[in-house]
Amino acid sequence: MARIPRYLPRACIVAALVLVGAAAQGSGSSWPANVRVNQDHDGNHQGETSLAVDPNDPLHLVTVFWEVISFDPSSPGTRSKRLNWAWTRDGGLTWQSRRFENGVYSSDPSIVADRQGNFYIETILVPHFPDETDASIGILRSTDGGETFVKTADVGFNRFMDKPFITIDPVTDALYVVWTDFAPTRGPSAVRIFFAASVDHGATFTPPGQISGAASFGSWATAAVGPGGEIYATWSAEYYPEIRVWLERSLDGGRTWMDRSARVADIPAAKTRQGSGLCWPTIAVDRSGGPHHGRIYVAWTRRTVGIGTVELAWSDDRGDHWSKPVQVDDLEAGNDSHYRGWVVVDDHGRVHVTYSLFRTDPTGTLNGEYFVTSTDGGATFGPNIRVSDGLYLNKIFSGDYNQPAISGNILHAIWADARFGDNDVFTQRVNLDDYDEDGILNDGDQDGQEADHPCIGGATTKCDDNCPGTPNPDQADADGDGIGDACDAA
Repeated sequence: MARIPRYLPRACIVAALVLVGAAAQGSGSSWPANVRVNQDHDGNHQGETSLAVDPNDPLHLVTVFWEVISFDPSSPGTRSKRLNWAWTRDGGLTWQSRRFENGVYSSDPSIVADRQGNFYIETILVPHFPDETDASIGILRSTDGGETFVKTADVGFNRFMDKPFITIDPVTDALYVVWTDFAPTRGPSAVRIFFAASVDHGATFTPPGQISGAASFGSWATAAVGPGGEIYATWSAEYYPEIRVWLERSLDGGRTWMDRSARVADIPAAKTRQGSGLCWPTIAVDRSGGPHHGRIYVAWTRRTVGIGTVELAWSDDRGDHWSKPVQVDDLEAGNDSHYRGWVVVDDHGRVHVTYSLFRTDPTGTLNGEYFVTSTDGGATFGPNIRVSDGLYLNKIFSGDYNQPAISGNILHAIWADARFGDNDVFTQRVNLDDYDEDGILNDGDQDGQEADHPCIGGATTKCDDNCPGTPNPDQADADGDGIGDACDAA
């Protein structure tokens, strides 16, 4: 939502409410044109995207996002938002979108789908915005593939709720919602994580229960379900001079949780509070049946002195112990910053992280959407691939997160940018075997590792694409460095 408590990491909000100039495109794209999702024609801004796939049909996806109905640049907190959603039945080639026309402020949405092809949205609802006395987390359900949604439940009423997130057990269809409950007058330790569950397709939910301990306060919670029905929730908090990522676990459907929350990572902050912070950790579990079956992955944005990098850690013992964090992006010194990372795992156990690039520029703040893949369980990551057609300006803050989805062998990246003058939502389909679809496979030698045996000397078979983000079917490599000319020239 619009409010930002003084004790939450403000550095997560990168140029959040600064107006910039008209849209500008960066370098040429390696991809087919990005697809616009929303069909509004009134210049309103969209952002904060979440995407879900029908388990019965990989071409059927539904996304949810908010739309700014009114906005006063001199008083950003006065803007009003409405829930929007869109659906596609052709794998993201075309979309139809609608607005939740109930006159209620709605924000912070996320979406999941069950085994029957029903879709569920959670969103904060504030009927008398900006008075949040009767705010709730509303649950909406669609039984017609995302064309219409009907409210089925409210999860608690509390004027200090924020940042909810919904996930689902893909075996039982149980729905789980986590969120932040905070009381600004009681200080940072009052920032708590709550949980509620539904086992009747969103009709009713258990009473809200606190899952964070007295020592593990925080915000920005997300959740995922393991192959044995385990529920994992992760969040972050600022313990100056450190940022800490926490994890909680339930093995009985959310009835009981760990005695003490597990530490995923302690991140040293900058020497001063200004410019330090950590944004929304995201979580995924390997359900592939492969060598890392059951492995938990948590990714986050580490920010120090205004620079953001995306990091990830993993656990093989249900969250009791964690690997050393690794940097997944290729950020180097300069004016770039990466943030809004989101981790997903595909059916082959490959780990993918999408993230946004933030670049200062004389014309304003440029943004682009990228992703990166690990084929060895998060130990190493391959080249960073840009999926947005270019780098674009944003008109206003476009949200805290962009949640992608895996559909069969396709990654659907989703984000918002202002290439047409106001923030719109865009998607891009990515073939996970051949990112640039030039006929040269990312892992052409099929040894399970991308980019370890790049095509050289004119070879185009039984070797790995030497520039997987740019179509280069001839794999030309004039300087013999194992990196295709298409990448050398980038």
